[in-house]
Amino acid sequence: MNRREAVRRATFLLGGAITFSGFGAFAEVLNPILVNDTKSKSIASQEALIAEIADTIIPDNKGVPGAKAAGLGPFIVMMMQDCYTADIQKHFADGLMKVDEVSKGKYDKSFIALTLKEREEIFKIFKAEAQSQIKAGTTPSHFFQIIYELTCLGYYTSEIGATQALRYVHIPGRYEACIPLQPGQKAWAT
Repeated sequence: MNRREAVRRATFLLGGAITFSGFGAFAEVLNPILVNDTKSKSIASQEALIAEIADTIIPDNKGVPGAKAAGLGPFIVMMMQDCYTADIQKHFADGLMKVDEVSKGKYDKSFIALTLKEREEIFKIFKAEAQSQIKAGTTPSHFFQIIYELTCLGYYTSEIGATQALRYVHIPGRYEACIPLQPGQKAWAT
């Protein structure tokens, strides 16, 4: 056996060892949420609520479509199911249920039936909770922080967000590290 063959075999064995040792953690992420608690709902069944929450975070504004038009309901469901552990998924689903509970407790209506002003009042409660949790440094992240981050990620990487909410140049020219913006000017997507 020559040196090249020995290195190839060692690489193959080491790669297999690393792959199989990390497979357990990877498989846990791929498992969908298993709901044993009768109070919890799956995230996919709450897609309409997720879309309304995202649309409240980034609503239609001055001729620019909002989060719902960008298809963020299915995007956030996909991200939660494909990229987060079962524990975080359950935490997220419980947070969605809490949004409806608070809405019904404060306005006797589900979140979807609320006006934009009423929704913003509900958000103030969750935003204050999330900020206090950030200051305390507790984990996992507050439900509202997770949905806010996923909404911004999904919207500003969508076609609508990148081309209509931000300034977009399909084929950018030279790189400029710092470009001053005029008051009211959109930020650059590229």
